[in-house]
Amino acid sequence: MLIIILNMRKIIKYFLGLIFFILIGLLFLVKWIPRTPYQKTEHYKDWKQTVEALRLPVTSNDFMVGWASVNITPQKSAPLAGYGKRKGIHFEAVHDSILVRSVAVQSGDKTLFLVSADLLFIPPRVVEALKPKLQSKSIGLEDVHFSATHSHSSIGGWESTLTGELFGGKFDPAIVEMLADKFYQVILKSRGDLSKGKIYYGEINDETDIRYRLNIPGGIRDTEIRSLTFEKDTKQKAHLVTYAAHSTVLSDKVHQLSRDYSGVLVDSLQPDFGMYMAGAVASMGPVEHGDTEFDESYNLGRSVLHHFRQRKDTLLDTSLTSVLVRLPLPKPSFRLTKHLALRPWVFKRLFGDYEAFIKVTKIGNTLILGMPADFSGEIMVQLDSYAKQRGLDLIVTSFNGGYIGYVTPDKIYDSGTYETLTMSWFGFQIGGYFTEVSKDIIDAVNNSTKK
Repeated sequence: MLIIILNMRKIIKYFLGLIFFILIGLLFLVKWIPRTPYQKTEHYKDWKQTVEALRLPVTSNDFMVGWASVNITPQKSAPLAGYGKRKGIHFEAVHDSILVRSVAVQSGDKTLFLVSADLLFIPPRVVEALKPKLQSKSIGLEDVHFSATHSHSSIGGWESTLTGELFGGKFDPAIVEMLADKFYQVILKSRGDLSKGKIYYGEINDETDIRYRLNIPGGIRDTEIRSLTFEKDTKQKAHLVTYAAHSTVLSDKVHQLSRDYSGVLVDSLQPDFGMYMAGAVASMGPVEHGDTEFDESYNLGRSVLHHFRQRKDTLLDTSLTSVLVRLPLPKPSFRLTKHLALRPWVFKRLFGDYEAFIKVTKIGNTLILGMPADFSGEIMVQLDSYAKQRGLDLIVTSFNGGYIGYVTPDKIYDSGTYETLTMSWFGFQIGGYFTEVSKDIIDAVNNSTKK
């Protein structure tokens, strides 16, 4: 009996020690998510200093416009990006080629490049590799407005972090270098195509092709198709189209390379040049009709085209502003539960660590904000109204070359959805913070216009 008691004490001691080390480990890895109102945080104070010092130089001369595209389809099979369920599988066939496109706009001594690629997002590693190439041609990143079509059936291999490889397959530095080279080529080609022209802004409601994809009552959809049309004096035209419906018509079961519905839309704009940028896609899903997924993709692309052709265009004046604004952020963390998250150092090991910026582009009275995130369509509706009250037409594009996860309204922060739990990386009230930041930029742009 004495031996049994002694053995039981050893077992109890062992388990108590194990529990102790588990608790210590959890304290080392996990933290309680603070719920400090964003207006009382250090990053908010930092932002207010940043926006107060923000300068928005404006040039105003006749526009020169040019455009180009470069094929970025790899010569051999590569990992597909977009769905973790694919487990990094390589594409089995090319359904439609993927490209990077650029529209160059010159006003006086300022040249802006609007660049969009048929990728899940613009990988930060690609932007880092591209930067010195552009600097060699006296082009700064502040004058490049990046976005992506956000196709979930495009190539991966562009990130070495754990999560990067989960969603984009095994890291391949050759893919990063290939993409940086292609981006460099298309930017120079668009600059070489410049000739005198005009720019128009257009918008049209399309409630048919977009849905609120979260199972939360009272969700708001951003139903507008917004566009810029560039017309040379030769009557050649290029259209930049933005819409908020996620490019997820093609599911994880598709193992072919494709641009999803945006590719159908862009191809259907021919003989004009077409380019697509994902809008405020967070919480916004596509409406699908068809016998197969590729049928659904085709039908959605053609339906968006049908609505786009009914837009009303407005000629823009020849003013141009292009700046890159640093965005102060709280320390990142990965949410495990409603109140617990992995500590910032763990997050950085898993997800990487990159600075965040907002790209501010203004052409005439059209303001384009390039966000480093899947930006909320619900917030966009509010910002659109705010901008219009100040005489500005607003376009928000996602995936500007940085990536901080999803930015969603604060009211759904505790909903437990994929967007607010798995992909909400920067804590409590990040939606409110981004809303105020965006309004501050709108006000700064509006004030600079009045001077």
